[in-house]
Formats: sequence, C-alpha cells, structure tokens
Amino acid sequence: MFTRFNKPVLIFLATVLLSLYHLEVNASTYGKVAGKVVDNETKEPLIGVNVFIEGIDYGASTDADGEYVILNVHPGTYVLKMMHIGYVTQIKEGVQVSVNRTTRIDAALNPTVIEGATVTVTAQRDVIEKDLTASEQFVTRDVLDKSWVRTIPEVLETQAGVFQNTFRGSSNLQSLYLLDNMSVNSGLLSDNYTGFNTTMIEEISVLTGGYNAEYGSARSAIVNVVSKEATDAIHGTFLTRMRPAGKYHYGANFYDEDNYDYTHFDLDYWTAESQNIYSNYYGQDPDTLLAMWRQQTTPNDTLSNYTERYELEYEGTLYGPITNDLGFLLSGRFKKGVGRYPQLIPYNTDYNFQGYLKYNLSPQIKLKVGGFIGGWESAEYLSVNFNTLESAQESEWLGSMQVYNPYSDSKYRLYAAVYRQWPELRKWYQGYLKMTHVLNNRTFYEITLSYLNDDMDRSNRYGTDSDELWSRRDDKKDLINHYYTESYFHAWDKMNCEVFQLNSQFVSQIGHHLLKFGTGFNAYDFSYEHFMGVHEGGSRWNLLNVFDGKPYEGNVYLQDKIEFSSIIINAGLRADYFHQNRKAPTNMFDPLAIQPSTPGHDPAQPLGIPGDPELKDTKLQYAFSPRLGISHPISENSILHFAYGHFYQRPSWTKMFGFPFTNYTEDMDNVLDPYAQQTTYPEEWQGWYGNGEMGFERTVQYELGVDINLYDRFKFDLTGYYKDASMEASVITGLYGVTYNTTKHLMMSNAGYSDVRGIETKIDSRWKGPFNVGVGHDVYWSFYGEVGYSRLYEPGSTRINVPKGLRQGKGAWSSYHKIKSWANIYFETGRGPEIAGYKPLDDFNVYLYFWWRSGDPYTYHGPGDLSTKPLNKRWFNYYQTNLKISKGFNLLGVRAELSADFRNLFNQKFLRLLYDDDLIRWHENSNLSQEDRLPKVSFSGEPNTWGWYSYEVPPREIYLQFKIDF
Repeated sequence: MFTRFNKPVLIFLATVLLSLYHLEVNASTYGKVAGKVVDNETKEPLIGVNVFIEGIDYGASTDADGEYVILNVHPGTYVLKMMHIGYVTQIKEGVQVSVNRTTRIDAALNPTVIEGATVTVTAQRDVIEKDLTASEQFVTRDVLDKSWVRTIPEVLETQAGVFQNTFRGSSNLQSLYLLDNMSVNSGLLSDNYTGFNTTMIEEISVLTGGYNAEYGSARSAIVNVVSKEATDAIHGTFLTRMRPAGKYHYGANFYDEDNYDYTHFDLDYWTAESQNIYSNYYGQDPDTLLAMWRQQTTPNDTLSNYTERYELEYEGTLYGPITNDLGFLLSGRFKKGVGRYPQLIPYNTDYNFQGYLKYNLSPQIKLKVGGFIGGWESAEYLSVNFNTLESAQESEWLGSMQVYNPYSDSKYRLYAAVYRQWPELRKWYQGYLKMTHVLNNRTFYEITLSYLNDDMDRSNRYGTDSDELWSRRDDKKDLINHYYTESYFHAWDKMNCEVFQLNSQFVSQIGHHLLKFGTGFNAYDFSYEHFMGVHEGGSRWNLLNVFDGKPYEGNVYLQDKIEFSSIIINAGLRADYFHQNRKAPTNMFDPLAIQPSTPGHDPAQPLGIPGDPELKDTKLQYAFSPRLGISHPISENSILHFAYGHFYQRPSWTKMFGFPFTNYTEDMDNVLDPYAQQTTYPEEWQGWYGNGEMGFERTVQYELGVDINLYDRFKFDLTGYYKDASMEASVITGLYGVTYNTTKHLMMSNAGYSDVRGIETKIDSRWKGPFNVGVGHDVYWSFYGEVGYSRLYEPGSTRINVPKGLRQGKGAWSSYHKIKSWANIYFETGRGPEIAGYKPLDDFNVYLYFWWRSGDPYTYHGPGDLSTKPLNKRWFNYYQTNLKISKGFNLLGVRAELSADFRNLFNQKFLRLLYDDDLIRWHENSNLSQEDRLPKVSFSGEPNTWGWYSYEVPPREIYLQFKIDF
C-alpha cells in the first residue's frame, strides 16, 4: 500500500513517462502564421514558395494549394519573407502574432526576370479576427508603454468584463494566472502571483469567455502573461518612478496640532481636572498632567512622518541574443511603497526579479530555463485571499496595522491594536525547465517541469510582544482612558505551499485541423499555522487552525481547431481530477474523539481530552468538460461567434484540510498540537473544518457575440453571456456532537449555486493617424443561493437539524452599469507638425482613461411615502479620470522618456453611501449645508471629513517617471 508521500511521487513519475512517450500537450504560449500565396497575374496558387520569419530558424513551403503554416511562433511583431524563383521577393513588415491565434498573411507575388528583386510592404492586422470563437482581449507592450497602467491588476481593470476584482460577475477566486503558460496559482488559498514587471511583458491575454479545453483550473478567467523575446539585438528598458511626499487621504493630517486631541486637552483642561473633586486627577499638578498627556500622545517617527516619505520605484529589463543559439531575459523591480495612512512599518516594499536563458541545442531542439523571485512586505489591507472566507470568517474582520482615523484608540501605539493582522511578509519563487522539439513546420512538442513556492508570514517580527502581557487582561490606556499605551495581541499566521508541475505539449497541423493532445500533473506540499492567544474571563484561550497536506491533481485533454474560410470551430474535451491524498476522521462531528461516545476516545479520559479517532481514506474526484466554440463570418466585415463549455475548478485546499480547534494551555510546546493530552474543543471562527468529500465546482457557460468592421475605421463588439454555476464550495454548516454541543466547528460543502448573465459592448477606432479612441459598456445581473443545512447534529442527538431555508441574494456589482473609455494621441519619432524646422510633438504621447459606474442601490422611504419597495434609490455615480503625458527624446544615442501620470486628474471626491440614522439625516435635512448633514466624529463632535469620502476614487496622485529604451 502506498504511503501518502509515495503515491503522488509515483503518479508524477508515471506522468513524466507518459509525456515522453505520447508527447502530450498543454496550453500554449505560441501563435500561428498561415496564409496562401498566389501568382499576382494568374491568381493561381504557387507551389514551393519559401516562407520564413526573420530571426526564427524555421519556416514553411507552400503546398499544392499555395497554403503554408508556421507553428510555434512566440507572440510579437515580426518580418515575414516570401521567396520563389522567378518572382519578386515580398517582405511583410509589422506581422503581429498573439497567443493561440492564427495570423493570416496572404500574398500575391509578381513574376520577374531580375534576380534578387524585392518589394517591402507593411502587413495590416485584420480589424476582425476571424478565428475568434470566444471573448479574448490582448494588451500588447505598445499599449503598456503608452498607457498609465503599471501593474497586472491595473491592466485587467481596463478590460471589458473586469471590475474591482471580479470577472463577469464572478470573484477573482475563479481565475487562473499564467506566466508563459505556467500556472502561478499556489492552490492553498487559490492566490495568483501578479507582481510581474510590465517592462518584460510582450502581451497579456485575458480570456473571460468559453476558453478551449487546453485551459482548466478556472471558471471565470484565464490571464496569460507572455515574456518578451528578441533575436535581432540586445534590447532593454530601465526606469525610475517617484510619487512626491504628501497627504493622500481625506481630512487633515492625523497628527496635526490643530486636531481636537491636541487643542482640547490643553493646560486649561488639565487645570480644570485638577480642581474637579470628582476627577481622578483632583489636586494634581496641571503642568505635570499636561506633560504626561503630551508624552502619551507623541507618535514615533514612523507614524508621525507618514506624509513626508517619497514613494520610489526602480525597474529594468534586458533581453536578446548572446550568440546565434543563446538568448536571455533579465528583469528586476524594487519599490518602496508609502501607505496612504500611518502604519506600523515605514515602507511597504515590493520586488520582483525574473528571467530566462534560451538555448538552441540544435535547429530543432530548444531548451529554456528560467523563473522568478518576488514578494512584498506590507502593512496595508491586501487584496489576497487570506483576507477572505477562503481562510476563515475572522480573517474578513481583522484590520491591518494602520491608523484609519485620527482618533483611533491605537493611533499612538499601533502594535497595541487588538484584532489587527501583522504586516504580511510574502515570498514567491518559481523555477522551470522547458524543452521544445520542432519535428517540422507543422508539428512540435514541448515538455515543461516547474517548481513554485508561496510563503507567507504574518507574525510579530519586530519584537514588540511581551510574554507577560496578553491582550485585554493587561490593556492599559492613557490619562483620558481613550488611547492605548500598552496592549499586546499574541497572534500569528504562517503558511507555505510548494507546487511541483509537469506539463507537456504536442501540436500538429493536419490539413485544416490544428490538433492538440495534452496532460498536466501538480503535486502539492503545504503547511498552515494560525494562532491567536487571548485572555477572556480571566483565563487563557488559544484559538488555532493547524494542518498540512500532500494532495495532487492533474488533467488530460484533446483539442481541435478546424479552420475553413466559412467557419472556424474549436472543439475539445477535458478531464480533470484531484485527490486529497489523506485519511480524514470518520466522524466529522467529533474529529478529535473528545466525546466518550466516539470510537477512539480513551475511556480513562474525561470529555474534552482528544483520543485516537477512526480515519478513512479520501477519494479521487474527477470531472469531464466538453468545450465548443464557433466563429462564422456573416459578411466580409463581420463575424458571429458562439461558445459553450463546462468549466470545473478545484476549491482551495484550505476548505478540505482545515483543522480549527481551541485549547487553554500556557505551554507553548504543546499549544499547536490538537491531539495533545489537554482540554481541546472545536473552534468556529479561525478556519474551516476540512471536508474530506469535497468535489469540483462547476460552471456551464454560454456566449454569443458579433464583431463588425465599420469601414476599416472602427471595430464594434457586442457580446452576451450566461454562466450557470453549481456545486460551489460556499455553503457553511455548523457541526455539533451528540454529547458536546456547546461550541461547533464549521464545514464548507459543494451546495452553493449562482448564475450571471450580462452584456458587453465595445467600440474602438482603427484610424491610421496619431489619434485613436475607444469606449466600452458592460452590465451583468448576478445571483447566488445556498441549499443544505445551517446546523447538523450528530446522529443520536435529541436536537433537530436546521435547514438553510431560502438563501438567495445578489452578487457583487450586480446590475451596476460600467463604462470604460480611452483616448490616445501619439506622434511617432520624426512625425508631428513642424514649426520653424522643429517638430515639438515628435515622440509625444497623451493617454487619457476614464471610468464610470452607476451608484449603489439603497432603500429609503421618506415621510409620507407609503411604498415598501426595497432598493428604490441609487446613490451618487462614481467616476475617475487618469492621464499620462510622455515625451521621448534622444539621449546619448538611446531613446529617453520623461512622463507624468495623474491618477484622479481632477481630484474629484465622492461621498460614501450612508446608512441608518445618517442616511435619514441626509435626506430629511436638505435645507442644511452638506457639512451639517453628514456624520460627526463621536469622540470630538467635529465634522468627520476623514470618513465622508469613498477611496474607490482616492485623492489625486502624480507619478513622475524617467525611462530609457534601446
């Protein structure tokens, strides 16, 4: 019988052997160039025309129909050369290739008697991409250079269907990010690494529709980041970027001496306190009291100087050939980020270093080795899945080590903040080895082996905790009993996840069929440790979630892309599987066997002492996914595309392996052991009790769209979609033992469902001049629900199980209308209007971006309104304008650029939606000024200018940048 370790290792090795034998395939980062070559006079097909891409070692020859195909072309812009004896050689410049797309370049060659005659033309990318069978958006390096975006999340926010961490109404949890076709999802919490340097990116592909069978492990989006390559020369980009010091929140500086806590508690206040016979300070010296107060309310330099720090960022990328057979890419970035608010650490650092070496072992065999090292340390509230229900209920509630208002009780001693998370130290790294073997111009295969590591540490790395002081029991406050002077929150969260990946691919063009057959295998090794220690009711409580695991998963698929002039079909079938690879407690109501009635409990021990519970093997989970996409040209300038598919995704491992419990020991050597011989009970807030029978989540997607080329000047896209999701791992059920049911543990199960239907509309210009524009609108309606039980009792209990009842609601941003638009003016080098022999707009760029969304719905019925309709009103609409202006120039023979980015160009601010009495006061006092209608600070009674406005549109920020390109 295999051990837990040996089984995934054997499966991994078996997959390697199968890959080598069958030459199996996984999703590709390559594109295809194809076309037809004819005689320009007779229009007859030309046989044997040599077609090749400059800088690439292989090409193709046209067949009897004049057709050619070149596979395995890395995304980028190329020069295509067509040569045939007796004909003028034709060179096509500006051939754009994208991931998994066919770039069609047809040509008509002219006969000639002059040997070596050549003609050069510029290839025009089709406005309508006829092989588009589902929604896919590309962001090229040209757009990255011109626009204001600096990070992957910012890039995604500019795309249709993406809004504030959702993809077409589904959460970011349902997305998968790839770097050069390798997953950068660590699996434990379904986090994707997104910190790649934008200067190393050739293009980003965003798939939000019915993607092909080669893509899995995602139900809402695939984001593929493709690195740059070059064969002609060494290229590079180096930049430095700075945001000036300043106050970037609403309201006054938190430590301004004009604030209430400085001006009100002055010498007069303490004199009055010393003369008040009912005061705790009666008879004391006012000057001494004032000095003590000033000492207690004097922040350290990290806190007080939060508006005086510059934000600095450095990035550089170098890539190209070293020899004819050896190429490389090396890219690095380091950022000293400055928080918007005062925080525990002075800077939020962020870094990423990545690269590769690519070697041509022979004209047919290429080797590539590379990887990345990235991470951050941040006190901000991060958009990571640890802060969501993927981790625990309490993770959603805990705040970050920042001060959000000027009268927070932790304003002067941030480490005294109870129920705050320590700054996150996150480290990611990945290494990979890839072999590509080109058998001929129509067939190649590729094998990739990679290792990914994700490590998180949220603990007190700064030595502020004292072993003698525990939160609440030992709290100390200042003279007015408002600000903490001492309080220590003993808690930490640590996790590590290793992922071993094997993928291989075989691709062959057979006639009109582009065939792919593939498999992949991932083996995991992770650990998770959560600890929180507090004193409640005079005794020590330890709240924990500790577990580890070595599960595995894999896939196999078959994909066919059938291309005819009248129709293009993407058809595929995918199979996915995963195995928890562990033994789970047989009794889910009492996994520790703390009850005397549970098999495995020691009869000599009382209730609450763990025993030796019975265990059972978890089972293999599997799913099959049919996929179909069709593109049909309905005219020369328009296509109709349709996509349908089943998409399965494994839930986060935390929902399958969690083991939350509580004990009361002060022995730190045993505190993390749930089976130690000490009183231990279930715990509900610190995590999910692992569900040993959890299976795949499923979404069935439908998409129908039309793309129209309007006079070669505009591209119009209209797409409607529907997503029907079931078996979602989102239903929370409390599990109670038959004997002990004072507390419970919570388990998630595949009993959730949802559906999303929406419409996306886009129109982008294709003008050949320096000015282009685009605008898009999208709206969706999202609903979710649950079935099952909210409380389950162990068989034999006298209590009755409690069903969920009607649990339905609207999803995030449901029925909100969103508009995204852009405008760009760019004069290429040597272009632009001329004034007195000088072209002042030469290499000049202006990029304007604007987004708008409809306001939040809310319910308000004023006096005399007898209606009871819910959500009968909407709050203010929100919108924002960003601008980038850049000017390039020659500096010592290389291109240099100065630019300025403006976020929230017009410094607009928007009121937060009010609730309860504040909302009533707002509506029923329209005769008053805005200041009098809005909430006051409870501590001081002054206008709460710090909390009135939404940071969905933060105050204006300006970034200055200097860049060198060559």
